[in-house]
Amino acid sequence: MSVPRLVVKAQTAMSCSLPPEIFDLIVDHLHNERTTLESCCVASKSWVLWTRNHLFAHIRFDALRPIKSWMQVFPDPSNSLSHHARTLHLCEQVVPTLTDPDVGRWIRTFHRVENLYMDIFGRDYYGVSFVQLHGFSPTLKSLTLVYTSVSLKEVFNLICSFPLLEDLGFIRYAPTGPIIDEWNPPPASPKLTGSLRINGGLRSIVRRLCDLPGGLHFSKISVFHNNDEGPTLATDLVSKCSDTLESFTISHCAPGTLVSASMISRHLTAVRERRRVWDTFA
Repeated sequence: MSVPRLVVKAQTAMSCSLPPEIFDLIVDHLHNERTTLESCCVASKSWVLWTRNHLFAHIRFDALRPIKSWMQVFPDPSNSLSHHARTLHLCEQVVPTLTDPDVGRWIRTFHRVENLYMDIFGRDYYGVSFVQLHGFSPTLKSLTLVYTSVSLKEVFNLICSFPLLEDLGFIRYAPTGPIIDEWNPPPASPKLTGSLRINGGLRSIVRRLCDLPGGLHFSKISVFHNNDEGPTLATDLVSKCSDTLESFTISHCAPGTLVSASMISRHLTAVRERRRVWDTFA
């Protein structure tokens, strides 16, 4: 008589999965923990997309060589990690290469960037063209330019190529005089409903802003000036945004002092209700 064999199957591993929305919240909580995110990226193939959204959210290029390396690693734009970038930082050695057609094709792979930071401080870039950057990211909402000498015609043509642009920042160091070049405004410009920050080069920038065909609708303005024209020019800005302005800040530095954010000698802030023009300067 044969005895039936009892077959026991032991499960040595247990699988457990989290709902995607829960895992997404966990990864978002770890957005500043780069080492942990890198570990998550290699732990599971299904985790790669979420972790890359944070690992490659901010891309910075300081020179042409890293750009060439990036183009070699990702020759196919459809497989490029640039799709994850939300902030793009271009430094001064990169800007002169923007006239290179290869660089133009590369820059357009960053089509989901929302924040563009251009740091071209230290050299004269008055003759540099920004055409390759025009409209490269339809989702762009913020543009900050740090510069010494640059063509505002090129800058404002660039601004007008982004229909969703909300925030603008101009930081000019070691000014050698206003740069006001001839400019024919395009038929349309972004609504500019966010914040405006101007540090140096106030007169030339305000003139260009007032020429924008779409008008100005900033909710927050911060101005730094170092000459007697500052209050008058600031008043022009405020009057242009009187229907939308919620916060206004003006700072002053004694004439002849190098314009620098770290050398503000006097600070005055005034907050008024909408539709009121701030008209008192210390």
